[in-house]
Amino acid sequence: MTVDLPRPALSSRPEPAATVPSASRSFTRRTALAGGIGAAGVAAALSMSVPSADAAGPAPAGGHHGGHHFGSAPAVHWERGHFFPTFDRAASTVRVGDMRKLDGFDRLLLITLQGLVNRERPELYLITDDVDETWIHDLPARTRYEKHPLDLVDRFRRRIAGAVVYDMDAPDTINLATTIAAQRGAVVATADQASEHRLKVIEDLRGRFDDDPAAIYAYATDHLWEKSTHRVLVGLPPTHTVEVDGVEWTELLREKERVTDSSNLGTQTVDLSGQVGDGEVFVRLSDSFPEDGWGPALHHATLTVDGEQTADFVPGTDAEAELLFDGSGSQTKDGLRFADGGSSFIYRFEVPAGASAVSIDLELENEYLVSATGTAPTRVEPFSSFRDFAIATSALITWLPPSGDSGSQFSELLAKVDPGTVYAGWFANDVDGEWSGVELCSTHGVIVVAADYFMNASVLSGIPATTRARPTKPSRGRVKDRTYLTLTFGEGDNIQFCERHMRELWDDPARGSVPMNWTITPLLEDIGPALLHHFQRTATENDFLVCGPSGAGYTYGDSWPKDQLDVFTKASGRYQSRTGLDVVYAYSTPESGKPSPTLPDWVLESYAENVDLRGIMQTDEKGSISDPGAAVPLIGTFYPAGGVDTYREELLAKIEEERGADGADRKGDPLFVAGLINAWSWTPSDVKELVESLPEDVEVVLADEFFDLFARTR
Repeated sequence: MTVDLPRPALSSRPEPAATVPSASRSFTRRTALAGGIGAAGVAAALSMSVPSADAAGPAPAGGHHGGHHFGSAPAVHWERGHFFPTFDRAASTVRVGDMRKLDGFDRLLLITLQGLVNRERPELYLITDDVDETWIHDLPARTRYEKHPLDLVDRFRRRIAGAVVYDMDAPDTINLATTIAAQRGAVVATADQASEHRLKVIEDLRGRFDDDPAAIYAYATDHLWEKSTHRVLVGLPPTHTVEVDGVEWTELLREKERVTDSSNLGTQTVDLSGQVGDGEVFVRLSDSFPEDGWGPALHHATLTVDGEQTADFVPGTDAEAELLFDGSGSQTKDGLRFADGGSSFIYRFEVPAGASAVSIDLELENEYLVSATGTAPTRVEPFSSFRDFAIATSALITWLPPSGDSGSQFSELLAKVDPGTVYAGWFANDVDGEWSGVELCSTHGVIVVAADYFMNASVLSGIPATTRARPTKPSRGRVKDRTYLTLTFGEGDNIQFCERHMRELWDDPARGSVPMNWTITPLLEDIGPALLHHFQRTATENDFLVCGPSGAGYTYGDSWPKDQLDVFTKASGRYQSRTGLDVVYAYSTPESGKPSPTLPDWVLESYAENVDLRGIMQTDEKGSISDPGAAVPLIGTFYPAGGVDTYREELLAKIEEERGADGADRKGDPLFVAGLINAWSWTPSDVKELVESLPEDVEVVLADEFFDLFARTR
């Protein structure tokens, strides 16, 4: 999740190695298609093809208020008191399709097929990367691999009513096509795929929309909402950018010192003459020290070709938009664009044939790395993950930025559902979208679940595994005059993090060598019980599972209507009681550039009334909140961005400041520090290195013992 400091941002987005960091962010759209009818004519153009009440294929599962499901989606069940549906027990043998060699177009076809198949009976599992394959060996199910994954279309042909064809020149039609396909019992495909696989085209969206997301999603809510489930909303990017193999980047400029305070702000001239390809050159700005999260910030750029200025722009303007080839790994703020960690942004400049001198002036600051190439480094493909869930449940899919003009459109959609509804997927505009999106959802009583990269939801939910657990017994240790430190990996509210990157971290041989807390979501009880069971079963005595922000789903409790928060905390209490999670990591509503506000008493009282908790760790960055006597013991997390050395130095400085240089100020008085670990840049090996480098008077403990001791100091 994102911390409340303006930078660095602890983003909740994972970035698979095979893709550019873009899956939950905006992208450079193509121009409107030739012959498009324009936004004003969208509804009229599609009026003749609105799916009718008796259209072929399954009807949606679930209802607005009830927990029932329609007979045409027999495997999907909405149980009272649960945020996610559960699926029938998977088939005795689950068929596996390996999609690692397929592009996004074929993946979209197969994942929408998976949703159709699994909503009748879960029996199809798809592999997108090595982590998906890793889980197969731990699932209590027999599997059979399909030799050629696209043969699955023919194998399950009887489940397919036809194909809905989307328009890559209006990319948001991919989301519209998925919603229509769910209601028509169809798959989502290109026209060529439909022809190749002999699928009847039952809806063709080509040429019916300009590239106008607002109009596309207005059509979806106006014409498809009533037949969609009202129990869950889904937010997915229609496309993402994928790295092109074999592109070679040439490093041209690097900041070699660690600079995080803008003290190196200045204009740098970079010679691009040797990097021009076939009439174009691509310039990439990335982080020279990705581990500390203070990458390049660009204020202004000017391109000069043979002495003539051909481009001049400031980030966030229309002039920049024409040149920004891929800004998906970056953010804009106050006239600058920045990218931290493993993220970057790329510009494309046209260069006339025969040009001999090409250079760019970049007004930059912080830890920048500038590279260039003459070859297009990325391509745009459909984003396919998690669509099996949307198809299986007949959920409406949108991709509306939650702020700006589209914020009201998003708000209108949220107003259509009851408190306690889940918004699963992610938000446009990434970090800014996270803050505004989670806040907007919270004010409507809607619970966010980061799920955009979650794979195989429709089959994992149907593979049973025991997830019941009990909290650990209270510690009987005596509080001593020392510093108690507990260290927690964040991001566990994010179900696709639990499925993907957490599994990679969990398999680090250093796990279990020193005490570590792991945030996780109890919602895996419904949507991935075998995953939760694996973490519970293989945890060592040095692993402790903490409920991720901020309970059974990601939310800002202080943004909820006061009379509705109990809906969330009561559900969290039930989920956490069943799964044995009695410590919560929580967020309050962030304000850019300001410390996180302390969770107010009325929020803590709701947790105290409805959740059996040892304590709450709340984002604070400096660890300044400390209240063992609150309705629920509350402590702020300490988060120094950077690597092991930086973390240790700032931690020891904090301890010295809190205890006094000679310890006299707090003689006999323990100090409690709840340290947050960046799950995207740290590993258990890093935590082990940190712990083993600390002085003897710093005792590292798990969160259960930490709060047992903390509560005794009231």
